[in-house]
Amino acid sequence: MPIESLTDRVPESPVILRTPVQLRPWLALTSIIAIVCLSLEIEILEQLDSLSLYMSYRDIALDLGVALVLLLGVAVAWWLCVLLVVTVAGRITANKEWHASLGWRLGLAVPFSYLILEVFGAVKLWFGPHWHPGVSGWIVLSLVFIVIAVAAPFCVSLPKLQEFCRTRLSPIAWGHIALGVIALISLWALGVYLFRDYERPGAPAAASTLPDIYLITIDALRADETSVYGYERPTTPNLQKFAERSFTFDYFFANSNFTTPTTTSIESGELPWSHHVFQVGGFPNLHAQQDNLASALHGRGYYTAMLSSNYLATPVHHRTLGSYDAVGYVAPSDGSGPWLQLTNFVGVNTQYTLFASLLRSVAGIRFYLSTFIWRNQYPYPAAPVFERARSLLARPDITQPRFVWTHIFPPHDPYMSPPPFRQHFLSSNQLTHSSDFLGLRNTTLPPGVSIPELRARYDEMILYADHEVGEYLDWLDKTGRLDRSIVIISADHGDSFEHDWLLHSGPYLHNGLIHIPLLIHLPKQTAGVHISQPAQQADLLPTLVDLVGAQLPSGVDGLSLRPALEGHDLGKRFVYSMNLEPNRTFDPITKGTLAIIDDDYKYVYQLDRHEESLYRYKTDVPEEHNLAQTQRDVATRMHAALFDELKKVNEHSAKP
Repeated sequence: MPIESLTDRVPESPVILRTPVQLRPWLALTSIIAIVCLSLEIEILEQLDSLSLYMSYRDIALDLGVALVLLLGVAVAWWLCVLLVVTVAGRITANKEWHASLGWRLGLAVPFSYLILEVFGAVKLWFGPHWHPGVSGWIVLSLVFIVIAVAAPFCVSLPKLQEFCRTRLSPIAWGHIALGVIALISLWALGVYLFRDYERPGAPAAASTLPDIYLITIDALRADETSVYGYERPTTPNLQKFAERSFTFDYFFANSNFTTPTTTSIESGELPWSHHVFQVGGFPNLHAQQDNLASALHGRGYYTAMLSSNYLATPVHHRTLGSYDAVGYVAPSDGSGPWLQLTNFVGVNTQYTLFASLLRSVAGIRFYLSTFIWRNQYPYPAAPVFERARSLLARPDITQPRFVWTHIFPPHDPYMSPPPFRQHFLSSNQLTHSSDFLGLRNTTLPPGVSIPELRARYDEMILYADHEVGEYLDWLDKTGRLDRSIVIISADHGDSFEHDWLLHSGPYLHNGLIHIPLLIHLPKQTAGVHISQPAQQADLLPTLVDLVGAQLPSGVDGLSLRPALEGHDLGKRFVYSMNLEPNRTFDPITKGTLAIIDDDYKYVYQLDRHEESLYRYKTDVPEEHNLAQTQRDVATRMHAALFDELKKVNEHSAKP
């Protein structure tokens, strides 16, 4: 057979046609959405138990709806960024497959990094909840996660990666998109909206002899660190000047040791076990939302306003907006300001939950970046709060008597006062940048820092806060307002530097945490008076209501201090402070720490540990001597009184 015939019979090799790799933009978008939403699912599983301590499942669902809608928006924004990068790359080279590969790997790497970070957080929470890698540790871990996230897509061929996205991730994405649409409709139907500062017009009012009321609260200000209460450093010269024409309560106590329950006690006149704000992210019950200090004064004809630089103290968080004619939230001046403004929705709890629970990894990244970018700047200046107050008070259209509550963040940590107060009490360069405070925890100092150094920085912050309050008081005085007004200056809680405990969160109720200033100036008052009878934050509402003849809301736990202001005795009674964070808001109280205080003693009981302590708080200010055993009769008496009240509270909360 001719060789030509043999070659003719050899079958030709089949031609393998390779499908060109394409970007497939819509598949890329759904893949990004799926990975981002899976990260949210992990956070939900981590935080559901803690959220259910103080939120109903309806409230949690609404917050999840906001978080989901925001994440869908973030995913779309990132996808558009990826498309932009691919378009720019197309102008550099004509290799379309390289463009597609770049788009896919870049598009998936960032959300995948976030997913890995969430998985790590979940594992850490489960196996090492008390392990803190520190700032440098988090930086190293973040870099490792980024490397893993970028490398992972390169370990799989692009066609297989796209097929996985099409069959596995895309269905997840479409499910979450459907949920996002439902959430958006539900939020709109329920009237949830992004908060914006507002000032309503004043109402027509006849001439009134009622005094204006100015309530000034200073965050994390302990009484014994102020010179107005005898501290050796001159931390509060302006408060000292103000005290010369005011009543100074020597023993005034916060009803808890952090902002949310204490400002709620001021606003409601109720103790935490009555208004049921136990956790940092908690908010008052419906009764306290509707029947409070501002609503009582509003009913008396007052124009009511609240301005705050701490969102936990705002009427938005307390859900008491309906009681105020004007509300302003002064957001931080660093990178966290836009975040806190864009998550501040009325009717939901997202300003807290999106920072501390549902999107806390994003919030954490934002926090660390802000700390380093704005490291020389204290992020919560006090001046804008008082500027807003002066602007409001100068409005000629408000003819009603005014109630204006201003709450400033200083001297709350980070203890980094602006010049010229920085390095006033400590001349070294220790703790002069915001990033220096990142290692500060309840039981841990930043590296190379001593407690006296930390305390000196705190004292500088007090000096700064005192200066800003003094400027506001001087303006009130120069404009003639001070002489015809009731002015109250106090704090929400203190801070701790003793007992191997720092800052103000946690179970303890030491003097540094709950003994706070209270100065009250009445119209035309020219002399200073000291009052030694113990009082508490829940007393402020009944006092103001009594002074102006407004109607006292029902369920108030506090007592009017007017008799003491008029030189009379308040009578024998107990005042209280409590940290009830471990409890579920909706159940009887079985955990936490309770303190009961009379004229001589403070008795403290930790419910879950069954530990008690007794102090003579007036003479043993640092509480170094526990008298629970040596003064057994006093401890037994106060224990019985405390638990009688707790029993009543739990019986009342158990009623349908």
